[in-house]
Amino acid sequence: MPPSPKSPVSFPRPVGVIVSLLSLFLVAFATAQTEASSSSMPDGPAPVITTVAAAAEVWPNLTGEGPPVQIEGIVTGVMPSGAFRLHDGNAGIYVSKSTAGQLIKPSDRVMVSGLLRAGGFSPWLLPLEVVRLGEGEYPPAPPVPYHVLASGAADNQWLEVEGVVRSAELLSPPDFIALDVGMPGGVLRVLVNASPNAEFSTLIDANVRLHGVAAVSVNKHGHVVEPSFRVPSISEITVTRAAPADAFAQPLVPINRIMRFGPAGREGHRVRTSGTVTRRLSDRMFFVRDGDLGLKVEMTEPVSYRPGDVVELAGFPTMAEGLAVLEHAIGKVIGSGPPPAPVQPPITALIDGTHNSDLVSIRARLVDSAVTGRNVTLIFQANGHLFKGLLSRAEAGALELPEKNSVVNVSGICVISELEDIWFYQPRSFVLLVADLSDVELVQTPPWWTPQRLWSALAIAGVVLLVGLGWNWALRRQVGQKREVIEQQARHAAALEERSRIARELHDGLEQGLTGLSLQMKAMETDLGDLSHPVRARLQSARQMLRQSRALARDAIRELRTEAVPLRHDGLVEGLKRVVDHWNASGALRVDLRIMGAMRALPPRLERHLLGIGSEAMTNAVKHGCADAIQVEVDFRSDDVAVRIKDNGAGFDPEQQFKQPSGCFGLLGMRERARELRGELRINSRPGAGAEVVVTAPFNTGVEVPVSV
Repeated sequence: MPPSPKSPVSFPRPVGVIVSLLSLFLVAFATAQTEASSSSMPDGPAPVITTVAAAAEVWPNLTGEGPPVQIEGIVTGVMPSGAFRLHDGNAGIYVSKSTAGQLIKPSDRVMVSGLLRAGGFSPWLLPLEVVRLGEGEYPPAPPVPYHVLASGAADNQWLEVEGVVRSAELLSPPDFIALDVGMPGGVLRVLVNASPNAEFSTLIDANVRLHGVAAVSVNKHGHVVEPSFRVPSISEITVTRAAPADAFAQPLVPINRIMRFGPAGREGHRVRTSGTVTRRLSDRMFFVRDGDLGLKVEMTEPVSYRPGDVVELAGFPTMAEGLAVLEHAIGKVIGSGPPPAPVQPPITALIDGTHNSDLVSIRARLVDSAVTGRNVTLIFQANGHLFKGLLSRAEAGALELPEKNSVVNVSGICVISELEDIWFYQPRSFVLLVADLSDVELVQTPPWWTPQRLWSALAIAGVVLLVGLGWNWALRRQVGQKREVIEQQARHAAALEERSRIARELHDGLEQGLTGLSLQMKAMETDLGDLSHPVRARLQSARQMLRQSRALARDAIRELRTEAVPLRHDGLVEGLKRVVDHWNASGALRVDLRIMGAMRALPPRLERHLLGIGSEAMTNAVKHGCADAIQVEVDFRSDDVAVRIKDNGAGFDPEQQFKQPSGCFGLLGMRERARELRGELRINSRPGAGAEVVVTAPFNTGVEVPVSV
């Protein structure tokens, strides 16, 4: 794993660091300009690039396959894949893997022919031919500081760095020595090509000077994550100050003096301290306490220390998120005792960092928990503050935690987890590192009436109440429906009785009178004999009208006598044609019928009432208006049908007619028929200007439209 950035340490820097670095880039820039101007040709094949500086100038603008390259230089680093880094004396470049690259070694002089390729973090070559020219010497290595390496500006360049070796580990395969070198500004990961029997343990805590090639690790966006350094052999490491022969021979530094102001000359080196082990998180990580202060320790080798052991430690101190850490430490047990008891500070002392890295205990309420595999996150609340507890188990599986809202005494290592976003150090929250469930001691179970149970009870009561209200409403609705049915049946029976009475009276009175009148008119026609006289034609027309009136009367009586609509009836258009033909045949006036829109079948009830309104309007025009011309229009529209009857008669005042205490039964009948159809009736008339009757009724008579006059 790459190391996390460390706190800066201070070392003497060689004279001329900045001058050498600037000289390197000035020479590279001048060479690139010379090569570009000398090889520029208006026509012909692309010029061959012969220097790294020229390649670096062309590379940023490449979009596809680049120009040919032929560069001679020294191999400054090789990789098992056959990729290597080439230095032409002024600058370095990366050469991708090839079979020939696996046969060369650092310090070889080679000639590389290939293509400059686009993409990547910095310029690189695709080798087509690699020719070894013999042995060579490494170029001069200008010194650079850590921040130049971290920026990626020195990628693939042959450089010199200085620092203190903090750790050394042999990686196999391949055979590399991995060094962590502390420099002003950070810790540099260094990979050194070495044989398995190379001696490197004496490098730890020594000041060293290294010659090698700068490299970087980048993410998918091409951003530098961390720098690294590749040293071709252990011979390129020079010890400028040897490490102490005995790491435990130096003065003992109490934990409260670590990372504080001290004598110059030991910055970045090991310190020796001691403490009592409080908690062990793994075989390489544990916490110790010295007095009232704690310290996190990360060991180089696995150890089996137990809580209560008194240990002496030598390691490299650093700070991470306000937490003091002793990294790459070695140690030894100098005593043993009972496991130390946790301190019980107020929560404010935990939040402000007073007990950072120390073993503490606090009484809190368990708010919630989440189990993910072997990791358990516990949420606690104490004095209005929420904080987390983290527990890592050896095995995943069921876990018996206290109930939520239980009061517990929770113990663990206090670690500051978040800092305020201000310019000085100010903790904002902390986390307790819990070893196992024994650190969560139950003090008080939650009350039975928890908020969850209370809400559940209220929900059940609410459901019962809603069910009761719904049942009551349904019962009332059923009672109302049954009462309405009974009342409707009673009204229907009364209506049938009344209709029967009216039918009897109509039959005994009107029907008999019409029958007698018909007989009298027939007798009058018989008396005329064969006499040709206009009266005879008018008498025949009157008898025809009388027959129609009798038919209408019989239909009305039959409708009153039964609940069913008559099976046979005149349609709207057929009925109007019949009435129009009758009036035209009488010779008394002229009636025009006009059908608009697409004719369609109408409900019998709708046709009967519209025919009645139309017939009544025409009769009124002749009887009261003395009209000699009538226009009848039937308009079949998408949602309704309209019947319009307009005459040129004497006209009348509709409002005045409706206010009369008696008479105007025809107008009242038309209004009642329109209301029965849920339609709209309009009567437009004034004395001396004729009359216009318009009735509009929907095909679906479920929506009532007010009747207007």
